[in-house]
Amino acid sequence: MRYIFLATILGGLLVLGMFGLRGHKFNETPVEIFPDMDRQDRINAQSRSDFFTDGVGSRKPVNGTIPIGFSIPEVAANEGDAILDGFSLAGSYFNSGQMGDYFGDGLPAEIKADKDFLIRGKQRYGIYCAICHADSGNGNGPVRSFGPNGGQIPIANLHDAKFSDPENPEYRPDGEMFNIITKGRGLMGPYGGAIPAKDRWAIIAYVRALQDAKITAAKEKENKAKESEAVSTEQT
Repeated sequence: MRYIFLATILGGLLVLGMFGLRGHKFNETPVEIFPDMDRQDRINAQSRSDFFTDGVGSRKPVNGTIPIGFSIPEVAANEGDAILDGFSLAGSYFNSGQMGDYFGDGLPAEIKADKDFLIRGKQRYGIYCAICHADSGNGNGPVRSFGPNGGQIPIANLHDAKFSDPENPEYRPDGEMFNIITKGRGLMGPYGGAIPAKDRWAIIAYVRALQDAKITAAKEKENKAKESEAVSTEQT
């Protein structure tokens, strides 16, 4: 009987604590175990701020500043100017990967494909692409094994013929590769807002270097096998 009495009192206190004090206002800040970032040291858009003497929260950029990743072009993008460190999507082949209604092949004239350019492409590829396509470009990156129900995510192998062989009917020329990086395709999201146009071309140049290296290695292996076979035939 004593336990039933105690249980009844505890049950009453629980109900009172859950429903009886709802709406009660405190003068002090309540204890929050999980504040969930309800209060942040920031300024809402178009709101006042006592931090500044004029009370205006929205501040103008310092005179002469340019957003990171952009430069001031001498000619408008719609007139074909190449914004080398910008994020433009239209205009010349450099900015779109297209020549008229078709995707072009080869690097734009504004690009100087030297050693430093390939090093830049390798760096950018390692940051944005290798997580899915792997360092070698074969599509077996770390993300591949995280498919639904323990399966594998279908990720493009950049050494497949449709990416590396211009004779293949499904071949993706450089301009189309640029478009895919810019706007995304299939499960791959767009990177046009994250990777400047010049870096997109650098990635493409590095991917072509990976493809050429694999093709060259395969040919050397084939030639060595033929030489070994020829030597064996002569000895017999």
